[in-house]
Amino acid sequence: MVELEGLFEAYYDCRKDKRDSINSLSFEVGYEEGLVDLCNEINSRTYKPSRSIAFIVDHPVYREVFAADFRDRIIHHYIALRIEPLLEAQFTNRTFNCRKGKGTLYGVKRLHEDIRMCSDGYTKDCYILKMDIKSFFMSISKKLLNKRMDEFIRENYNGPDKEDLRYLSSITILHNPEENCIRKSPEAKWRFLPPGKSLFLQDKDLGLAIGNLTSQLYANFYLDSFDHYLEDTLGFVFHGRYVDDFYIVDENKDKLIAAISPIRKYLEAKCRLTLHPNKVYLQHYSKGVKFTGAVVKRDRIYISNRTVANFRNLTYRLNHTEINDFEKVRKCTDGMNSYLGLMKHTLSYAIRRKNLSNIDKKYFKYFYISGHFEKITIKRKYTDKTNAINRVKKGGLNGYD
Repeated sequence: MVELEGLFEAYYDCRKDKRDSINSLSFEVGYEEGLVDLCNEINSRTYKPSRSIAFIVDHPVYREVFAADFRDRIIHHYIALRIEPLLEAQFTNRTFNCRKGKGTLYGVKRLHEDIRMCSDGYTKDCYILKMDIKSFFMSISKKLLNKRMDEFIRENYNGPDKEDLRYLSSITILHNPEENCIRKSPEAKWRFLPPGKSLFLQDKDLGLAIGNLTSQLYANFYLDSFDHYLEDTLGFVFHGRYVDDFYIVDENKDKLIAAISPIRKYLEAKCRLTLHPNKVYLQHYSKGVKFTGAVVKRDRIYISNRTVANFRNLTYRLNHTEINDFEKVRKCTDGMNSYLGLMKHTLSYAIRRKNLSNIDKKYFKYFYISGHFEKITIKRKYTDKTNAINRVKKGGLNGYD
């Protein structure tokens, strides 16, 4: 039986950094009553996910995103708070996405170090095999994922709400958010999506919605057996994966070539996934390799051309933002800082300096450039103002917590 205390914990975790959203504020007006109702629905097994909002983002590439209703996101956090520690204990340290202490930069550094170690300090030959899974999120089998996750919870979770967690996990996985959703983007925008990138065009048993917290956890779990297969069955020591993009480094080129077929068969048989036929890369380490927005070479790391282009696009968007719309300015600078966080660890000083110097001077009323063109820092008077507004939203008109 789900206890109200557990839902309160999930609610507080869910609303972090989301308190200024309309969805969050609407729920917060009567959140105690809302959580009681949610608790009763779960315990009576009448809970059903609400309508999602679907929209298209065009940066850095066209992508379909589903935003779950706030009460459903509380459920997502309830699930994540319970299964994430268990998954972390099972995952290898060779998968990098959406994990604390890891991420894109960690993946790039891990690949760089793998090359150095496999080549014995660049004194021996070694080769890099990099591959990609075709339409990964849209190809995940919900029935297979649900079966495996249910088994995982039964075998590894020992909380008193075990049956409730199984129930919520199953409902979340098998839910089809594209049904009865609210489309916020013009339908014409869906035409820009590559084939196989929309839930509206998939079989009802296939695909996880990009945008949900649980989708990231489930996607990692879905390929966890594959990570272990590379290591335990095929015997590769140096490998890594970020979502559906993975690499293997080995001194034996023939061994890498021979591994392609077993990898393809494993993904098809065990995961019902397909290797992308046009994204198989095999080269000597001296040629360099692209991975998570960077180009890794022998003793240096560059930023990829695509990442540079995305960064330039954000600079362009900032320069065409209404000067008095601070929130849109802040969103642009937040996006630019996410790129700068990776770029400052690569040989990209000239690129950062050139692009940041192209920012229209009028926007510097809001921020300044920190370090050696490493970060855009919002001026204190604007951060204090934003924090004051958030405190008022949190505590009411008097601003008390």
